[in-house]
Amino acid sequence: MTERKDESTAPPRPGAYDSRTETQGHTTAYRLEKRYAPHGAVSQDPDKRAVRGTDGQVSSADYAARARVERGAASAPSPDVPAQPKRYIDLDYHHPLEDVLGQYWMRKLLAYVSRRRSSGRTMIEEILTSYANPQTPRWQRLKYWPFHKFIDRMRGSVSAETFRQRVGEHVSTVRGLVVTARSVAEFGLFVPQRFVAPLFSVWNFTNACNLRCRHCYQDSEHKPLEHELSRAEKFDLVDQMAAEYVPMTAFAGGEPTVSRDLLPVLRRCQKHGIHTTLATHGGTLTPRLTGQLAEAGVKYVEVSLDSVQAAKHDAFRGQPGMWSRTVRGMERVVAQEGMRLGIAMCVHQGNFDEVEDMLQFALDIGASCFAHFNFIPVGRGLEMVDRDLSPSQREQLLGTLNRWMQSGKIGVISTAPQLGRVCLAQAPSAGLQSCSHAGAGGGMKARVVAKYLGGCGAGRTYVCIEPDGNITPCVYLPHRVLGNIRQRRFAAIFRDNEFWDLLCDRAQRVHHCEVCTFKNYCGGCRARADAYFGELNAGDPGCLFNAKHWDELVRRGVVRDPHPACTQQQEETPLGV
Repeated sequence: MTERKDESTAPPRPGAYDSRTETQGHTTAYRLEKRYAPHGAVSQDPDKRAVRGTDGQVSSADYAARARVERGAASAPSPDVPAQPKRYIDLDYHHPLEDVLGQYWMRKLLAYVSRRRSSGRTMIEEILTSYANPQTPRWQRLKYWPFHKFIDRMRGSVSAETFRQRVGEHVSTVRGLVVTARSVAEFGLFVPQRFVAPLFSVWNFTNACNLRCRHCYQDSEHKPLEHELSRAEKFDLVDQMAAEYVPMTAFAGGEPTVSRDLLPVLRRCQKHGIHTTLATHGGTLTPRLTGQLAEAGVKYVEVSLDSVQAAKHDAFRGQPGMWSRTVRGMERVVAQEGMRLGIAMCVHQGNFDEVEDMLQFALDIGASCFAHFNFIPVGRGLEMVDRDLSPSQREQLLGTLNRWMQSGKIGVISTAPQLGRVCLAQAPSAGLQSCSHAGAGGGMKARVVAKYLGGCGAGRTYVCIEPDGNITPCVYLPHRVLGNIRQRRFAAIFRDNEFWDLLCDRAQRVHHCEVCTFKNYCGGCRARADAYFGELNAGDPGCLFNAKHWDELVRRGVVRDPHPACTQQQEETPLGV
């Protein structure tokens, strides 16, 4: 690892004065006096090989090598029996476009075409919206003819019409390409890529919620925080994100639908072409509200469900009858034209055995996506850390998610970055690959995209906006404050903060995450690492390759072994207390 100076004695960088590590007074972490180190740890392991066995029972190098052997090209047992799809891990796959994007002249060209012009648009927007568009004036088609020919060469088997519909007419996709072009122009081609602006933000719109869920990462209450953003401040923040071409924002909470500002702010995003989604408990989704959300541009609503059993869900959510209200809300989303339903499930010991049932439930009710949320001991989840999954359970869960993803029955996403690694190891070479927040794609091109998106994108491809204007790297990292929009501009906060290098540079990880064969596709969940070790660059103890560190947490009584014999011998211990 590159030697670093002691940052605790280094003067703060100009403009980074409001970056800090801080637990707010209303949180469970504050009450339990949870401590987080202000700076990252430094690796003490001299062995920098991916084959090292000091962190887990199996190393990432051994895992990859075994996958190559066990899932190599299969031969047909007889002429009448077709061969199975070839399975293998090709971490060295290289797309020809990478050679082009890595050139100095291309970086200059990308800077030029991604610059906002006097018209208020970039050349990228004009190139893509004019491609294969019969409505485009002849002079503009001639002007961008060389760029259109380049697209013809790179789009492969996708038809020009399909490309235009999926890219040129999809405003948020075009915005994302502008951000990507600017990022490569400024930083060069980086693995995983550094970005000049986030590709995705989650906005915890209010801390108010009419429920009190046991695992709430936000420590939400039945009232807003004292100093939540005003509507005018929210409008200004949307305008700032639009100016930076942020393509997508997910609205969460608390419960975002209880805020009177939600619909006006959604319409503001719609005006700028920012793609918006909504995360909700579903109990407030009336037919009228669902229609209003659709009119305001929301095309995807993600509803949380903890169990297929009503009594278990209601007990977890703290309100009788909530399961029925939630399911009615789901049905209203499915019935709303132009709106897709996703079902979100935070998986822990209490519902681990229901995952396949929930996937089938999602399929039956008409959901287009199943979203697995990693359990992370933060917020009120600090007091149920004993319900976390072991590394072997999480591996089993990710295998199940991958099988359902490859089946094509329903879309599958996960906040566990290790799903990217499981897809590489277990999916056919032409199968689907998890691409972080971007969902999944098929074939080798998707693997290249996954490599640059890099799994965990906390503070690098993605940020969280808190109700009071704090910007954090992730919804599960509320104590790591990059800055506040009342003090600095959104663009400055994203790149000028004390955690930027630590989150972007994977050479600064510790435990097996620093040497992992799959670190460009995964990186380990930063929130889980920070929750368990109080260090933002620690290893993710939920991963198979860091199982020995999980075992140490079990020995210390921080977490429980899921085996009943072990569980009965340990006391409930809030994390880090």
